[in-house]
Amino acid sequence: MEILTILGSPHDPAVSTILAHQLIKGAQAAANHVTIFDAGHHPLAPVKMDADNHLLPGDAVTERLLDQMVAADLIVFATPMFYYGMSSQMKAVIDHMGERDEQLHDDKQAILVASAPHNDFDPLKSEFKAIFDHLGWKFAGQVLAGKETTPHHLRFYPDLAYELGKSLN
Repeated sequence: MEILTILGSPHDPAVSTILAHQLIKGAQAAANHVTIFDAGHHPLAPVKMDADNHLLPGDAVTERLLDQMVAADLIVFATPMFYYGMSSQMKAVIDHMGERDEQLHDDKQAILVASAPHNDFDPLKSEFKAIFDHLGWKFAGQVLAGKETTPHHLRFYPDLAYELGKSLN
């Protein structure tokens, strides 16, 4: 399976990134091919519109990421939860997906990996559910690390992420 993992945290080290890397290890152990795009440390520029309110193509990095998204069988979205939503770095990725909306309507799967200083992930899950539903993607799982803001207290979440990755085929 071709898996694209999009990291959306600007933190270093980041809980959501650590968990995503554990998921990747599991996925690779199950013989999947994984590509990583780090939007947290290499953020995309905001979308731009023309005079007729159509999305303009992004730069070469954005277009390459969109090509990878179209080619992937499964996409992992890893983001910290900021003020009850995804990071702005991840939001820029989501916004650019509109450039390839028709191509992204495909038989894909998606996983959400997120961290937050609380346990209320409902707003974030609703946001991603709406995106996945719009695109017709199957929700393939989640790792939601609540009350986690530092990598020093991750408890059982890395094992959950690894096992989810290992179950992918």
